[in-house]
Amino acid sequence: MFSYEPLGEEEAGPGARNAEDQAVAGFLQNVSDMVFKGGPLGIELTHLDVVGRTFTFRQVPKADPRPLVSVAGAVPADDAERSALLWMPEPPSPAWAHLAWLVRELPLLHAFREYGPEGGPELRGVRVPSPEWAEVLVEHRGDAWRVRVALDGRSEPIEFPGMVIGELFGEGDHRKWLVEGEPKLVDPGI
Repeated sequence: MFSYEPLGEEEAGPGARNAEDQAVAGFLQNVSDMVFKGGPLGIELTHLDVVGRTFTFRQVPKADPRPLVSVAGAVPADDAERSALLWMPEPPSPAWAHLAWLVRELPLLHAFREYGPEGGPELRGVRVPSPEWAEVLVEHRGDAWRVRVALDGRSEPIEFPGMVIGELFGEGDHRKWLVEGEPKLVDPGI
């Protein structure tokens, strides 16, 4: 298991929200790239903290042997080429590919802060308790919430997860998808 934590970064001032959002987007893109490269090697993301800019990976005994199947066809290994491509993985792809896509797409959540009557949530991180699903960690109206996203056994691609989560909380519909017995866990079928 290994972790990364940047040293000595300054906190954003009150007028720097756009700059902070850009920094978060860059951080998430970097982590997405690492998930993409590590997945075929059996190196899996377990936790991502957006606020502290930290993340943790672990080595699993055996990597998922399934190939990445993408709507874009062949997906470039080069980070810059891949970031310019909408390479969304198709359902039969391995969990690591769906996780890399999910992390890449989460910055869109920032655009939904003021959405709907309840306002959208703030992204706080991602927790990956198993290869089957991830939990997107958000804060909404002072409460910490988890939004479950299936990674393995999908029947559809993960489309616009930042938008879906933003609209879900902004419209107050997240309460419809509460998981019984799990406080503040929402499973909307993303």
